Amino acid sequence: MSAQSRWFPAVPGSLPEIRAFVRDLAGESGLNGDDARDVLLAVSEAADNAVQRGGASIVGVTWEPRDHAVLLTIEDDGVFDLEAGSSARPLGLRLLFGIADEVQVRPGKPTWPGTVVRALVRVWSRAGVPDLPAPSGRPRVLLVDGDRFSGQSLAAFLHAEGYDVTLVASVAAAESVLESPPALAIVDLLTSHGEGTRFAAVARTFGVPVVAVSAIEPATHVADAYLPKPAHPLRVLAAVRDLLSPDS
Repeated sequence: MSAQSRWFPAVPGSLPEIRAFVRDLAGESGLNGDDARDVLLAVSEAADNAVQRGGASIVGVTWEPRDHAVLLTIEDDGVFDLEAGSSARPLGLRLLFGIADEVQVRPGKPTWPGTVVRALVRVWSRAGVPDLPAPSGRPRVLLVDGDRFSGQSLAAFLHAEGYDVTLVASVAAAESVLESPPALAIVDLLTSHGEGTRFAAVARTFGVPVVAVSAIEPATHVADAYLPKPAHPLRVLAAVRDLLSPDS
């Protein structure tokens, strides 16, 4: 599937057409479930921002498939305009920053109208690409992260690096995994309203080394390694390798 673009009048009546355009492309690209819903919502809100607050006359949407990702571009001929008196991002942009791996914004100004927003979104539900079980012999890694987007991204990265990753979004689910202890656990300490800290300590009593990933630094007894969040996947990989194969 090649890149596809379409321009719409910047009027509220165009929003259903924009949603239909993106929905059809998501289906053709193999997105389904949460992936399709999140992309549709983010594009719809970004377009709504251009229509309602940007003073634009036209809005363009471009869908460009990449390898296991989609590059989305939403552009208009208006002025980038935050809600009056607010320094917060408009809802559409907050959603894009939440689901996308990369987001670029070129804001339009009164002297240079034309706002461009680009977002690279990973595709996890592409049709025809089954989630194959990991080959035998791979180290089992438990990943505990209540943030679905960062969790999926890191799990896919570690799987590609040769690890059998079990991703869970709650401490309750993580505790059930300890019945057959993994080789290592990566734990976001704020998962389940901070219960991740308790789970990390419990996991170590099972002999499971723990890599803690958190915006707050844990006490020294909680984990074997600590990375501030957001943590680059390569830094996580280095910590995992150091704990599982310290002499390699």
